[in-house]
Amino acid sequence: MSYDLVPMVEGWQEFRVGQGILIRDGSVLLCANHWYSDRPPIWTLPGGRAEPGEGVSEALVREFSEETGLTVSIDRLAYVAEARSVESRRLFLTCAFVVAELGGELSSAGDSAIVELRYVPITDLEAYLPSPSIAAPLLNYMHSPHAPSRYWYFPEYATA
Repeated sequence: MSYDLVPMVEGWQEFRVGQGILIRDGSVLLCANHWYSDRPPIWTLPGGRAEPGEGVSEALVREFSEETGLTVSIDRLAYVAEARSVESRRLFLTCAFVVAELGGELSSAGDSAIVELRYVPITDLEAYLPSPSIAAPLLNYMHSPHAPSRYWYFPEYATA
């Protein structure tokens, strides 16, 4: 069975996600999220899910502030990643944008799911991001930041 031929059907959860790439002194800001109580935190870019009627870029600015305490503006689109799981019946469409810091103070106090914020050197990103659907697009962007925006597709992220 080809996953790209599986139609979206009732019972699937679909999420539109905005993430921000904030680079400072050769390092990228990452958040450790405690999404699962029985697993270690998952490192990812700051950002989050768009609410109904909210644009992905609006969600990014809002979620970035909630998770990091920083106010940002969007510079440009870095990549889009579509990750689905037939196994868990979920689809994530993530738009990652390069952001510029406008102000605020770095703090995760606004989001109880965030257990740590850390600027990670670009050379160390791979060690923090074990999931291919999170790591591959970001690592590709960091190695070729001036290349055109790219679309990524992960047909079964739950087993990747």
